[in-house]
Amino acid sequence: MSDKLISTELPVQKNPNESSLEDGWHKVATSDAIKNGEALQVDNFATQLVVWRGEDGKVRALDLYCKHMGAALSCGEVDGNGIRCPFHAWKWNEEGNCDDIPYAKKIPTKAVTRSWQVKEESNDIMVMLQKA
Repeated sequence: MSDKLISTELPVQKNPNESSLEDGWHKVATSDAIKNGEALQVDNFATQLVVWRGEDGKVRALDLYCKHMGAALSCGEVDGNGIRCPFHAWKWNEEGNCDDIPYAKKIPTKAVTRSWQVKEESNDIMVMLQKA
């Protein structure tokens, strides 16, 4: 057996465009790329996003990964105007709050993720980038 240590750390990659992105509205998709009830993963920023269109036709955006177990919400299902995690079906609303856990009576107060401002105009879907 080898005495060498094996690293379990994953390499960290920075978005090469991060420093050039300024605060403001940034196009993430065309309007026809996201139909009602569909979700899309967006990798345009240092933070990955899920962008989806609810049953009311409005487009919404959250951080990509579920705060429960880290699943990509883009792989989940649009449910009404929210999105459900593919792992345990936690439902997230457009404000970034978990508003339903099918198997739980109480939702943890820390079940919150970052929401992003979205606007749709001239066949473009845009997200407001604001650096922390």
